[in-house]
Amino acid sequence: MKPAICHYSLHRRYKAENWTPLRLAQEVKSLGLEAVDFHAGLLGDPDTAVERVTQALEQTGLTLSGFSLSTNFNQESPRDFQRQLDAAWQWMQVAARLKAPVSRIFGGSLPEANRGDESYRHAAWGRMIDGVAAAARQAEKLGLMLGLENHGGLPCTADEQVRAIRNVNSPSLRATIDVGNYMSGGEEGHQATATVAPYAVYVHFKDNKKMPDASKPWGWNFQSCALGEGDVDLAACLEALRRGGYDGYVALEYEGVEDESAGVPKCIALMKKLLK
Repeated sequence: MKPAICHYSLHRRYKAENWTPLRLAQEVKSLGLEAVDFHAGLLGDPDTAVERVTQALEQTGLTLSGFSLSTNFNQESPRDFQRQLDAAWQWMQVAARLKAPVSRIFGGSLPEANRGDESYRHAAWGRMIDGVAAAARQAEKLGLMLGLENHGGLPCTADEQVRAIRNVNSPSLRATIDVGNYMSGGEEGHQATATVAPYAVYVHFKDNKKMPDASKPWGWNFQSCALGEGDVDLAACLEALRRGGYDGYVALEYEGVEDESAGVPKCIALMKKLLK
C-alpha cells in the first residue's frame, strides 16, 4: 500500500491562505508525499479545474491518487435530486479528463432526527440507491471507477456499504473505506474494514477519540484527532486491508482540531511508519 493525502487534510489553510491547486501540491511535496487526492468542492470552477490540477501535478511531479466528490442523493425534491446528479456528472467528467484512478462519492445524509424512523430510512435508502446507480451508469460510460464511502448515514455501517454496492451491481462501483467513519455507526474501524476490504478501491485514513455519550446505543460519540491519538486501531485496519487483498493508496484525511501545520506532518510520519 502507498501513502497519499486528501486535499481536505489541508482545507483550512487552503481557504484561509487562498491557496491554488499548485500551492497545495507544493505543500504536499514538501511534506514528503508523492500522491494527492483533489476535492471537487474546494476546486471552484469546474470548467478550469482540469487545467489547474494538471498544472499542479506536472510542476510538482505528484501523482493523482484519487478525486473526491461530495454527493448527497437523499433528496426528497425531484429537482434537488436532479441537481445532485447534474453536479456529479459535471465533476465526473473532470475526473475522467484527469484520468483519476478512483472518484470518491457519498450516498446521502441521514438526518439525526430521522435515524429512528424506519419508514423514512427505507425511503431514504431507495433515493440513495437510485442516485448512486445513476452515477455508476455514467461512470461506466466515462470509464471511471467510483468508490462509495461510508459517510453521512447512507451508507454508514460496513454491512450497509457492502449492501449498497451489491444493490447497484455495477462494475464501476466499489468502496472507499474511511477507517474512522465507521464509528458513527457504533463500529470499530478495523472490524468494519475487514468486512469491506474485498470491495475496496480507495482508503481514507483518520483517527477519532471516543467520548462517553449515553444518547448513543453503543454508549459513546467521538471527536476527530491526529493519527495515533484516538481509538481507531490503525495497524489492525491496515492488516485487514492486506488480508482483503487491497494494495492501493492509503490517503490521510486529517480532521483533527489541532492546526493543520502541526497536525498533518505528525500524521504523515505515523502513517508512513505503519505502512512499512
